[in-house]
Amino acid sequence: MLVSSSVKSHKLQIAFYCLFLILSTVLINIAVGIILPLGSNIENKINNHISNREIVTEFEANVDESEINNNIEQLKALEHVVSVYQMPSTISVSDSESSGDLSDRFTLNYIHSGCEPVVTAGRAFSENEKGVALVPEIIKKFNAQDRRIEEIPGESLIGKQLELYDDYGNAYSVKAVGTYDDTEPLFSAKDILIPQSELLKYNENLLSTEGSFAIPKEKTYIIQVDSYKNTDSVLEAASEIRYVYKQSPLIDSDMYSMALIVMFVALGFFIAFVIFGMFIFMKTNVNNRVSELALYRALGYKSKHIFKILFSEHLLFGLASILVGILLTLIVTNVFVNSLLYDLVGNTLMEMKVNLNIFTEIGILLFFLIILLFVCRSAVKRSEKIDLTILLREA
Repeated sequence: MLVSSSVKSHKLQIAFYCLFLILSTVLINIAVGIILPLGSNIENKINNHISNREIVTEFEANVDESEINNNIEQLKALEHVVSVYQMPSTISVSDSESSGDLSDRFTLNYIHSGCEPVVTAGRAFSENEKGVALVPEIIKKFNAQDRRIEEIPGESLIGKQLELYDDYGNAYSVKAVGTYDDTEPLFSAKDILIPQSELLKYNENLLSTEGSFAIPKEKTYIIQVDSYKNTDSVLEAASEIRYVYKQSPLIDSDMYSMALIVMFVALGFFIAFVIFGMFIFMKTNVNNRVSELALYRALGYKSKHIFKILFSEHLLFGLASILVGILLTLIVTNVFVNSLLYDLVGNTLMEMKVNLNIFTEIGILLFFLIILLFVCRSAVKRSEKIDLTILLREA
């Protein structure tokens, strides 16, 4: 009854309190909702990308095969090394003009061990298959007649036999079994992916072609490491066996790392904003209710009773405001935030969206309860200093 009476006499203050908590809930939810997928993408898609877990070593053409095998076995025995395999060279090819399916220049590429491209249609192939390929989800080619770039859906090629020709007139026939998402930095919209063993065999065939300079005679091997955190230690250990090196990073993570730092700073600001706002609100609330709190004490109410009144009043409206804030966050993220994120990083390796999760909401509730308990206790202590003679002056 006391809480109900108090709320009726302080409607404006309660309204500001509810608006403050709704806004705070929305801001914290959006900040956390961006930080979680952004941090996960940086750790898993950038830092631990396969390109950051690969070390390269090369053997001259005149190196004896037994020496190569001996070095490879030593490299495989190193701690944290997952595999060591020969890296095939990519091959430039074009489609036959008669088929008209592609009629452009493309590159035969392979799937790195430890990398799983996202198959968007059809199916993936296994490394022991022959005559199969994955094509880009969207194939862009220049139409010389109309002088414009055309887009061909890769899905339309699934099941078709593609007749490809290299620069030396050698034919290579593959069947498109699926399409892949070319947001993977290892690949481009001009790559046709085939099994490693098939590309290595093609390399060997080109080496025997008279006048061929497309394929280097040196043999290049990739040392795959289990985690990017162990790449430097494996590099150091492998250097004691033979010359090895890391390739240039495919992804620049500095911009995304800076964005993550900015979001953490923003979240810290929002949390400080909530704490400071709660203290200011309760301080103002106590100052504006000096007569009311003095009356409670004059009637024999103790500090614990006043604490219950203040806590119950703000808990009720606080929980309601947080619930409204969560619902409002769902609307804002789906209508505005996720659309903005798609415009910024959509169709890229960093594609993400804000999703609310139960742990974040429980965290917000616990954070609110802790702050409310602390602030209400502080307000009660301040009320203990109220001079009861103020009632006589009011009278």
